[in-house]
Formats: sequence, structure tokens, C-alpha cells
Amino acid sequence: MEFFYEKSKKSAAVFIVGLLLYGVIEFAIFITGHVGSFNSIRRIIANAPSIEWRSATLAYVDTENLQSIDLEPLSHETHADLIVYKLAAAPDNPPYIYVQKNDESYFKYRIPKAAWSM
Repeated sequence: MEFFYEKSKKSAAVFIVGLLLYGVIEFAIFITGHVGSFNSIRRIIANAPSIEWRSATLAYVDTENLQSIDLEPLSHETHADLIVYKLAAAPDNPPYIYVQKNDESYFKYRIPKAAWSM
């Protein structure tokens, strides 16, 4: 019986160390201003496309309901069939980019930045 208890303790320790290592790697990716695997998994679950704008891969934020009169189109280089939008009141370098999902739903993205450049 002690053999199984020691084996399960060892398995739990390996799992915890692996989880901690994954967390450290994700944090390192985040502070360097790149899109991590957790964000990519969230984007895939939401069925949002991968967008590259101004040679940066955008980080998926959420899905929002907006009216099309609040948005204006931007140019981008990833997909010719997707139109990328920004809020009409936003500056030329907007904090958030939107891609149309359906009539009034839009996927919201942000440009990932390194922690020290925020």
C-alpha cells in the first residue's frame, strides 16, 4: 500500500512542477510583449481569427457588441477577406482593433506590449 502512496505523491509533485514551469514560461512570454499559448487557446475557443497588424500578432481580448457607425476600417496585411476596424474616436495607433464576427458582434484584439513599455 505504501508503494501506491509514494507513486501518487511523486506524480503529484511532477504535475505541480510542470504547472509551475508552464506558468513561469507564460509569464516570461507576457512580459516580453508576445502572445502566449493561453491567449491563443482562448482565441481558438472563441473561433476568432489570428490577426497580424503592423508586423505584430494581436492578442485576443473578448467579443463585443458594437454598432458599425462607431467603427472605421483600417488597413492590415494578414487576410485580404477580413476587414479590421478601430473605434472612430480612437487615435491613429488605436489601443484595440476589431474584426467583425457577425452583424453587430466583433472580436476585440489588442497589440501586446512589453511590460516596461506600457
